[in-house]
Amino acid sequence: PVYSRPASLANAQKYNSRLLAICKRYAHTVELNLNQLIMKYGREYPVPGLKLKLKCTRCGSDSCAVQLALPADSSA
Repeated sequence: PVYSRPASLANAQKYNSRLLAICKRYAHTVELNLNQLIMKYGREYPVPGLKLKLKCTRCGSDSCAVQLALPADSSA
């Protein structure tokens, strides 16, 4: 079997991706500041690990998901 490593903050930055935090309770969604995350956790921090660090700014729930949103293809 082939195992791949989860995307890192460096990968997200390299591909100009957006990181979204989504509250699992009420679906409140915010875009995370990638540069601030890199300064705080380092470039090699795994994107899936962020969900353990998040808390919803609206309801306070710590049950959040992280979604990596790739940029739209500008060549179309």
